[in-house]
Amino acid sequence: MTVIAVDCGGTKVRVARGGVGGSLEGIVESATPGHLAALPEIISRLAGDPGGATAVGVGVAGLVDAGPGVLRWMPHRPGRDLPLGAELSRRLGVPAVVDNDANLTGLAEARLGAGAGMRMVLTVTVGTGIGGGLVVDGRIERGRGHLGEVGHMNVDPTGPACACGRRGCWEAMASGTALDRAARLVAASDPRGALASGDVDGVALVVAAAAGDAACGAAVEAVATAFGRGLASLVAILDPDVIVVGGGVGAIGEPILGPARRAMMEATSGGAHRAETPVVSARFGTDAGLVGAALAAGGDW
Repeated sequence: MTVIAVDCGGTKVRVARGGVGGSLEGIVESATPGHLAALPEIISRLAGDPGGATAVGVGVAGLVDAGPGVLRWMPHRPGRDLPLGAELSRRLGVPAVVDNDANLTGLAEARLGAGAGMRMVLTVTVGTGIGGGLVVDGRIERGRGHLGEVGHMNVDPTGPACACGRRGCWEAMASGTALDRAARLVAASDPRGALASGDVDGVALVVAAAAGDAACGAAVEAVATAFGRGLASLVAILDPDVIVVGGGVGAIGEPILGPARRAMMEATSGGAHRAETPVVSARFGTDAGLVGAALAAGGDW
């Protein structure tokens, strides 16, 4: 069985053909459009002729009513209440299912990836923003429909502005956006330093930190520490068997996860008296959302 898998984040839209066991092929991508209304056209263009595909599965970084496939709101783009599932089904001529991207990333990692065989798998996706997906006994837990919006836990009401319109959300302090902001601050403080030339973004910051630049290393440590403190709150509330970290920042691995684990344990209530919650990178890396979308399109969600 072949399906169309779509992963729409705050920065880009990726589309692939998915098959059995999480296999993907023919991945193509484009920038996320400036308004939600343009999403169906972008996805349809990237998907092309559906050919022998039996369905399309879509993960989106936003609030989704999974039953009717309606994208209610996306914090990084204007627009609301887009009937994305119905519109894609009309355009592509196959059934379409739509869910939150972190939910589908969590589904992939719980079923086939780093959380396979565990009962409660919490997946935290870290890219432009931060999302969360909780899978219990192999099934996505949605609460009343929107469980997992962990990036908008308010950790500092006086903190930096978040894309959702508030200040001090966890994702404003511990996401790829936070790394980019930290890079700009380091570059501004030392115009002749490690970030004096080339791109000034989170990737450059992490590379310079790995090369031994002290200021960049301190900036990465600060973002990773903020990430770990947020994880401590999730451990206190959910006590999952494992936390799987996905997304572009999750793919950086130990430069982020190492300091985050330490900060998590320091901030976890009763941390000295409880087993440490494993924090691991997503097995499928930045493709986890596509794998989960393929599973959903195949009816396995």
